[in-house]
Amino acid sequence: MHYNELTPYGGVLMALSFLLSLCSGIMLIPLFRFYKTGIYKPHIGDRLRGDDSSPRFGGALMMLGLGAGGIGSVAVLGARGSFDSSPQKQLTAALLYVFLAFAAGFLQDYIKQKLNRPAGLKGSLRFLYLWGLSVCFLISLRLISGLTGEVLLPFRWGFVSFGMFYYPVIGLVMTACIYAFRIHDTYGGEEEYCCEGLMGTTMLLTALFFAVMTRGGCSLLGYITAGSAAGLMIWSFYPAKIYFGESGQLLCGAAFCAMCIISGRELLLIFLPLSAIIDMLSSFIRLLHYKRTKSVLLLGGSLHAHLKAKGRGDVSIIIRSLPLTVLGIAAGVLFIIYSNDIMNI
Repeated sequence: MHYNELTPYGGVLMALSFLLSLCSGIMLIPLFRFYKTGIYKPHIGDRLRGDDSSPRFGGALMMLGLGAGGIGSVAVLGARGSFDSSPQKQLTAALLYVFLAFAAGFLQDYIKQKLNRPAGLKGSLRFLYLWGLSVCFLISLRLISGLTGEVLLPFRWGFVSFGMFYYPVIGLVMTACIYAFRIHDTYGGEEEYCCEGLMGTTMLLTALFFAVMTRGGCSLLGYITAGSAAGLMIWSFYPAKIYFGESGQLLCGAAFCAMCIISGRELLLIFLPLSAIIDMLSSFIRLLHYKRTKSVLLLGGSLHAHLKAKGRGDVSIIIRSLPLTVLGIAAGVLFIIYSNDIMNI
């Protein structure tokens, strides 16, 4: 099955996911706002950020689009092969993985917004859950398609075999990648440092990369993720009617990790989402600098939060992040071409 064979199906499924993600906001945003403020206003309309009525739970909009597109994707793969085909099973496992990550984020949003506990669940508990979930996803792929535990390296260095360590090590890298997406949206859920539209832009471009450059279930997952992200992004541009929240952050991070793994190019985890990774590294450097000198290196918890605190507008920050995103995608394209040659695809 080649790229062009799935493009028509992918385009239709992306449009379906986009419409469901977009249209669900008309019904769900007033409900989530009522859930936050106790006041029900069915008209969304234009409003200022200062009224503090924008709810979290943005991932719910994206999950609806992703779920519907996922059902269609599984049906497409089933119609083009046997019901028990590996691509179909891989996609089903990926969708389950994404949903369980979303569910953890949804619970976190509930605790923060409804129970007024800003810290939410303990960080160690959240980390262990995401790591365990990632390891279980990798093991499921081993059972479905015989995941080898080998990782392709660049520059014709060949493959490196991790053996049984593949699952905890790659699961740890996946968890770190999810945290990178979480920080890229908001640091610790602090909406005042949220750059509205940044997360959606990064996820849309990254998902389109997988849609175009990979095949089978991975390609279809890229199409429906791009469509769902675009639908939510319209609601999250300034002034945001709804925030991605941790439900959207963990969903996006898990979807990205799933696409990297089922594409068979695990190395994409560490350089493709370059703008998100730099945000995470800047946060880590800021923490180390503070512990060492007791002085603040950045005004915000991440690089984009620092720029936000210095008065940069959302559009300005997004434009400045685009070269990094494009650079990561360009490196990903070269790696896909190289890996296709090595794997004789």
